[in-house]
Amino acid sequence: MGVSTKKQMKQERAPPSIALFSLQFTHKAQKQLKSLSPQVRQQYQKAFHLLSTQGTHYRSLRTHRYQQKKGTIWGSSASMFLRFYWEYQDSSVILILFLGSH
Repeated sequence: MGVSTKKQMKQERAPPSIALFSLQFTHKAQKQLKSLSPQVRQQYQKAFHLLSTQGTHYRSLRTHRYQQKKGTIWGSSASMFLRFYWEYQDSSVILILFLGSH
């Protein structure tokens, strides 16, 4: 029996990524993502992955609710400086509305 490295042990314990939510993007959000640098885009992609697989209340997303005349929208953090705004379409679909900053 060989000795396992920390990386191998971590990979063995990692649960599969099962999406809790399906994410859809508005045209505006898609356009904003395309215009970003690869590094910033990667930060958003990581946050979108957490949102879809870990749920809306995952602590590092720092999700907040905002009341507007049209209804409720939510804001979550991709980093300390980057935010994105979204709304529920139904119980399993989230629509990413637009990207912003703090």
